[in-house]
Amino acid sequence: MKSNNDAASVKCCARKIWAHFKEFVASVKGDLKETHDEMFQGADTPKQRLQRSVKHGLLLLAQLCLIMGVYAAGCALASVLPITLPGNILGMVLLLVLLGTHILKTKYISEACDYLIDNMSVFFIPAGVAIMGCFSILEAAAAKFAFVCIATTVIVFLATSYTVLFVSWIMAKLGKDTALAPAVEVENAAKANIKNADSGNAHGEGAGKHHPHTPGTGIISPIAGKEA
Repeated sequence: MKSNNDAASVKCCARKIWAHFKEFVASVKGDLKETHDEMFQGADTPKQRLQRSVKHGLLLLAQLCLIMGVYAAGCALASVLPITLPGNILGMVLLLVLLGTHILKTKYISEACDYLIDNMSVFFIPAGVAIMGCFSILEAAAAKFAFVCIATTVIVFLATSYTVLFVSWIMAKLGKDTALAPAVEVENAAKANIKNADSGNAHGEGAGKHHPHTPGTGIISPIAGKEA
């Protein structure tokens, strides 16, 4: 009886994964159609369209190879370290260092990164298939597993959000073009206006303490209200 329930659960999971896969294929087709329309807009001849398609494909392939090269470097670095660390984590750290030091510019990997992020759901298919093989093990601790999934999702969401805000604030302070840059500019402008107003008031008070005099004569003019 339990084996029948396991088989039914596996079939249900397989149907859900197949449905998600079909949705992913449909979304990829839609993205490709939009990219095709944007890329080929204004093209006059089929030859120009083919040239644009080939250039875009080669650019995407070159950027993917560059990202894979950084990943391979991270795996190679992990193999020689005295401690055990995942190669993909070291690859991401290496990529962050390269981008932060401007050794690798964002324009060299931007197209591939956007493509991977837009189609990120495809990377969860192997994980879902692997979970299906361990369904009988997870069934005994389903509540604990669900709690861990929900708690880690919330923690990762909050950590990512605050990290992005903190990095954006730092980049805005450094004068980079980010979403927080206009707010920082407004704040700096307000501080400059307050400083100018304070200096103007101080200058006016200082000017009121001096007697006006006639230029070139050195004779101090009488103050109004105190004429002899």
